[in-house]
Amino acid sequence: MPRLASPSTLISIAGLLATALAVLYWLPGSGPALAEPVSITINANPIAWDPENPRDTEAGALTFVGGLELTSNHPDFGGLSGLIIGKDADALIAVTDQGNWFTADLSAEGDRPVGLANALLAPILGASGEQLSGKRNTDAESLTVAVGADPRNSPTLVGFERNHRLQSHDLTSVGFDAPATPVEDFGVFDNLENNGGLEAVTYLPDGSLLAISEKTFDEDGHIIGARLTAQGATPVRLKQHLPYALTDMDVLPNGDLITLERHYSPLAGVSMMMRRIPAGALESDEPLDGEVLVEANHTRSIDNMEGLSVRQDEDGQTLLYVISDDNFNAVQRTLLLVFALND
Repeated sequence: MPRLASPSTLISIAGLLATALAVLYWLPGSGPALAEPVSITINANPIAWDPENPRDTEAGALTFVGGLELTSNHPDFGGLSGLIIGKDADALIAVTDQGNWFTADLSAEGDRPVGLANALLAPILGASGEQLSGKRNTDAESLTVAVGADPRNSPTLVGFERNHRLQSHDLTSVGFDAPATPVEDFGVFDNLENNGGLEAVTYLPDGSLLAISEKTFDEDGHIIGARLTAQGATPVRLKQHLPYALTDMDVLPNGDLITLERHYSPLAGVSMMMRRIPAGALESDEPLDGEVLVEANHTRSIDNMEGLSVRQDEDGQTLLYVISDDNFNAVQRTLLLVFALND
């Protein structure tokens, strides 16, 4: 009779399997940034919020409006992080952690997304118009435009981690050939974690820029960031809701912040959370925190959600668009989800 493995051996095997799954899930298969812009075809398939109950649209304090799973045969499609949706919901801009732009025309039925057309990938350029190279320089993670602006007629700001920096691109005047204009950060991001740096940036209604790291903490365990103006930087802290890490944020018309946060473990799978932080919290010295709008796990149609964009439709309804980063990994998906805020 075969000898059974001891409980300690089984536990060790389970641990190794869990570690292997985690590596498989998070290990990116990305390559270098593109050498030049390229048109790609995007297939968009509708998805339900609850795959087991497609009629269920309840998502905490949000209502699920619609979603798409995005796929392409082009090897450089994926790794999307940071998101801007045009004011009329007809344009989409994202960045990839390869150091590329991704843009497309977004079509919808009402507020429900139904497809992407005229999709383009193009390299993000450096300050001298040079192509970025090496993971340390190409890891773009965040994206924003001025409050109320449209990405088709306003400079676009990109945040990078690893080589932590902010740079602005005037895509409206010279398109993808726009060189980077460095944004002064006054040295406040010099000591961020290598792979836990500038994950979320957004302009605020007063024109200042809020930038918060993914997982760089102060001595009290709060996530660190800063509020930047032309004159200087003011430290900002975000209260962490374990086990989540911040991946993006955007601002509501009244100045409230919406955060996008996610977590992954081999045993529990992927989960996401969104918070609403009152605008007045930014004028306090206390760590930022607010109401949890939605929390969801693998039983809903989510993945590694990393990009968030807020807009209002023609009826004044506030909509939250979120997109996932598939890490160029065959076991993950690129999802675009739309939620309505139930004010």
